[in-house]
Amino acid sequence: MEKAMEKEPGSALQTGTYYSNALGREQPYAYLLPPGAQANTGADGARYPLLVMLHGHSGKYTDWPTYTRIARYVRAYSLIVAFPDGGNGWYTNAYDGSERREDDLIQDFVPHLQNNLPLAPPGKAWGLGGLSMGGYGAVKLALKHPKLFSVGVSHSGVLKNLQTIPPHPVYGAAEADGAFRRGENVYSLIEAALCEWPTLRPRLHLDCGLDDELLEPTRQFHGHLTFRGYPHTYNEMPGQHTWPYWDRAFKTILPIIARDLGAASTEEASHAEIATKTENRTGAIGQDVGEGNERRAGI
Repeated sequence: MEKAMEKEPGSALQTGTYYSNALGREQPYAYLLPPGAQANTGADGARYPLLVMLHGHSGKYTDWPTYTRIARYVRAYSLIVAFPDGGNGWYTNAYDGSERREDDLIQDFVPHLQNNLPLAPPGKAWGLGGLSMGGYGAVKLALKHPKLFSVGVSHSGVLKNLQTIPPHPVYGAAEADGAFRRGENVYSLIEAALCEWPTLRPRLHLDCGLDDELLEPTRQFHGHLTFRGYPHTYNEMPGQHTWPYWDRAFKTILPIIARDLGAASTEEASHAEIATKTENRTGAIGQDVGEGNERRAGI
């Protein structure tokens, strides 16, 4: 049974739980709503774009809102941001069936959000982001589920070729589980995406710190995307595999994410609301109807 969502005292961050059929237990999560929005019904029936932010290995669902100023940054946009708990499962259904982290996110967490938050329809208005393990998860899940997500953002993501890594508790052995690995490999998924319609190719945004040990694998993946002509952005900035870097990286890419997802700035939305109310009041006291109709029709 789903538990009621709770609001952290004195904070814009709100928390909730949902039952995960994939994992067979209750899972916690956190989320941020745009100014004026409420769970279940949005202001005046409004629906908002969704950005799901994934944590790294050994992290948890509260990492992003605890160690960065993400709550402050996203207040500038009409955007819902949700933070699931992915454990150390690489947002993947393990090769031996021991954990189903992808199913948890796609089949349990996302439907829960749809039932409880004022979300815009999936597709163009939904995106994924993450750091390290979560950067890999964001890119992989966007590529595997392009009808749900149109954007994947990787901050210092673990974007290695899975066919080359040693035996792994999630991905199995290189030879015995090679077919399974290909299905979770971002390089293989890019090739598959290029065989689909362009509308089913999520836009990818990659960045990495210049002193990060994952810089070279990130450069290699960027080079592969460039060679294959896959739409993406890439940025290198001073920094290490640390929270100060990820805070700055998210702030840098957020305006682009908001544009891609169609999340209006809260300032623009406020101005539009004021303009609408002003127009309505003017019309009520004798505005020329023809003039008003022309303006609303865009002539």
